Amino acid sequence: MTKRIKALVGLAIFLVAGCGLAVLLYYWGTMSFARRFPTPSPIMLSKPEDTAEPQVTVSSFGKKVIPFQSVVLVSALIRQNGSLVEGWTGSGTFVTSAGLILTNAHVVLSDKTYPIEALTISPTFRADEKPVPAYYAKVIQADEALDLAVLKITHDINGQPIDPAAFKFPAVSLGNSDALSLGDTLTILGYPGIGGETITLTTGEVAGFSSESPYGNRAFIKTSATIAGGNSGGLASNDAGELVGIPTQLGSGTEAGIVDCRTLADTNRDGVINEYDTCVPTGGFINSLRPIKLALPLIEAAKRGEEKIVTNMPQQQNPIPEMGGDLYFNDFSNPASGWTAQVDEDGSVGIASGMYVIQVNTPKMVLSGTSGYKAADIVVDFSARVLQSTGGGDYGLICRYQPDGSYYALEVSEDGYASIWKNNSGRINTLVDWEYFDGLAGTSEKRLTAACVGNQLGLGLNGNLLISTMDSDFATGDTGLIAGTWERGGLIVGFDNFKIRGAK
Repeated sequence: MTKRIKALVGLAIFLVAGCGLAVLLYYWGTMSFARRFPTPSPIMLSKPEDTAEPQVTVSSFGKKVIPFQSVVLVSALIRQNGSLVEGWTGSGTFVTSAGLILTNAHVVLSDKTYPIEALTISPTFRADEKPVPAYYAKVIQADEALDLAVLKITHDINGQPIDPAAFKFPAVSLGNSDALSLGDTLTILGYPGIGGETITLTTGEVAGFSSESPYGNRAFIKTSATIAGGNSGGLASNDAGELVGIPTQLGSGTEAGIVDCRTLADTNRDGVINEYDTCVPTGGFINSLRPIKLALPLIEAAKRGEEKIVTNMPQQQNPIPEMGGDLYFNDFSNPASGWTAQVDEDGSVGIASGMYVIQVNTPKMVLSGTSGYKAADIVVDFSARVLQSTGGGDYGLICRYQPDGSYYALEVSEDGYASIWKNNSGRINTLVDWEYFDGLAGTSEKRLTAACVGNQLGLGLNGNLLISTMDSDFATGDTGLIAGTWERGGLIVGFDNFKIRGAK
């Protein structure tokens, strides 16, 4: 009896101990799972199998780390015909577990033609699935000259604010781009935009380095890989899975590699959206990377919560062409000095109150007036001031005006952009797309200089050249002034002290 009792007691102790151990193991496993796989956002809850925090994946050889779940699809939403639509996409990479994303500036910054209203982030759960939008993000650091930007996730896709402390995003480790040597293997990850909707891996080698002032001898890392344009802003890693470079479309020397360009707006104001409008490049090829070293100051500033967006591109250093003596001057004190005077339902042009005034009443309308002074090679200095603002109107000089209405236009805008375009028998062609420059924005008076010398066309502010291009369609013609509107009519611009200088 005693032996039986002892046996039963021993069995009970064994069972209790076993159950206790099982409970302990379960508890430990649960806590460990919770530490490794925190509670996902609401959008993740719709996919229970993917609620785990993404982990890096190791290749079958156990040597190369492929951090594909650190890469995201970045979508820029713009307004088209009153609706919010996806204008273009790029790639990005989680660089902190708190939700900071490194990408290219051109992917996430608005321009004059296509202002961005929202940025959505689609995380990568599986390599064989198309990602879906899960978050909204905002730009907190950007340098347009570097073409680098850092985003911060702010809301889930339902518009609920995100608490970064409650999430642990799959951040990639940052490597040392200065340690790269010729022949080192690179793994490029991103969403190509062409040839598929899932994440794509491209391999290549370090093929060289490119210098650029003021960034030094490693301003770009050249690679033997041919990278689809949608990967712009994505991830280039070394064998350890560390981020060492960012595929960068702008400045990579592949402008001729654009294979698809989406036309989304009437950018030339001719009333038709067609191939003559400025389009959004959505498919091209890249062979250069920005080294992660150049992005570190932006990432560190973003970690500190600092917000800074530097949107002006480096201004050209070429001077305005030197010309000879003055050929023509008008301070518009004489209303009968030969300039166009006209009034209709779209607006008016003419001399008033000691200025040449162009008033544009109609949206997406351009009005101009000419001086009657015909010339070939000229540099024109003039003052311009916005008398009534629309927020985005443009104004400037026209040169080589033809009898059929063709001309070159060199313009700036109220919101700080500059452009050169031509009207060729009613067909509008952009020669230099709208570029932003500090000092152009606002309604204050500006002293502008426009040059039409040979096949060279240039536009400057306060004697400094901003943009230039070449075109030889029109050799000579009349000279005048122009102003135009976009979404809002009601622009009024006053011009003064119009001086034409000739060749020496």
